[in-house]
Amino acid sequence: MKFLIIVSYFLYLIKFASAQNYCDVERFDQAIFDSVDLEIIANIKYGDAINNLGIAQDLYLDIYRPNPDLDTMIKKPLIMFVHGGGLVGGDKNSMGSVDLGYLYARAGFVYATINYRLGWDNGEQEDGCGGDTIDLFKATYRAVQDVRAALRYLKANADIYGIDTNYIIVEGNSAGSRLIMFATYAEQEDYRPEFLDEMGSIDTSGNDIINTNFNPIALITEAGGIEQPELLLRKEIPFLFFHGTCDSIVPYFVGPAFFCYEPFPYPSLYGSWELTEMYKANGYTYQFYSGEGAAHDVALPDTVYHYAKSFIKEIFCENPTTKEFYRVLGKAKCAVGNKGELFVESLYPNPVSDNINITITSTQIDDVALSIYNVIGQTIYNLRLDFYPPIKEYSLDVSFLSHGMYFLQIRQQYGMYVMPFVK
Repeated sequence: MKFLIIVSYFLYLIKFASAQNYCDVERFDQAIFDSVDLEIIANIKYGDAINNLGIAQDLYLDIYRPNPDLDTMIKKPLIMFVHGGGLVGGDKNSMGSVDLGYLYARAGFVYATINYRLGWDNGEQEDGCGGDTIDLFKATYRAVQDVRAALRYLKANADIYGIDTNYIIVEGNSAGSRLIMFATYAEQEDYRPEFLDEMGSIDTSGNDIINTNFNPIALITEAGGIEQPELLLRKEIPFLFFHGTCDSIVPYFVGPAFFCYEPFPYPSLYGSWELTEMYKANGYTYQFYSGEGAAHDVALPDTVYHYAKSFIKEIFCENPTTKEFYRVLGKAKCAVGNKGELFVESLYPNPVSDNINITITSTQIDDVALSIYNVIGQTIYNLRLDFYPPIKEYSLDVSFLSHGMYFLQIRQQYGMYVMPFVK
């Protein structure tokens, strides 16, 4: 027992010393290498697995890092990036992953961007609604297996690629954000039991490397959401969120992916605003870049890097702080999914006393659903009203509301607005 205590303490000192070193050195929060001083190792096979078509598929990743001949630091923190694409598209070179690779590697990180298995029956509708949601969860499970397999590979080959396995940050974009949350927090029992028999466990697919400890020191998500937000409370991990208020793919607040309500609702995703509120309520450390008026592509790679480098450096210096950045990037009102050209022309007065007036234009012959949410995401009021194109004005009685800030959601089948107002 005494021997184990001594060994554990020794390992702690090694990790502590690394953290202090990463804090003190002039790297990670600034570029110290030129692009020509980087080494890019492409198409490294980290595993193989059976895809949704029943075909064996090789799985690859790319690594960006400072050229070892020019870098005096032998082991470096790793940032692993998981692309988006709705589990039907995208690859390790998309979603800004290449630009991020150069930015992070120039700052002295080892950066890996991975491919994973894609494919599910997402229906025949142009908007992606009407798909097989069970098949979506299967695709999620396969992709999570691959994310975990990729990190197992990188940890097992840390000496080859110069990775400090005590300091791993995982970053995702859109669907990739959802995947890294499941990969980090979910256990086998959180998935449907039949998936284990059909596809194996979350840690036995892709490769036979035995290392199931998926333990990032921080997570970074761009336009991310998850069906089970309570999973994030299992581990107190510092989190950096990016999300646009006008995201039409993954809700900023809460709602089905792609805002698919017809022909049946997709499972609800809890977006970054909901997740940060949960973090705040539990005293967890987070930083939130909120883009008012921004769509799904809330931040370009250089913006993500700008905020991420400072966030990560704070973690290295063992003083991560909670911060919220609110940037006006577009209209304060926004159409979230505008297939049917739903627009809110005006909402007044704001602040409101007893009645709020809303003018709506739309090409859809469809009821208008109005919902009011409070600042913690609770539904206060629901109402459905008749609508006939092209324009109509409504007066909504809100005299029953207490003083405070609220969000008015205005929705038709193919469009939605979310607008803040004050009572």
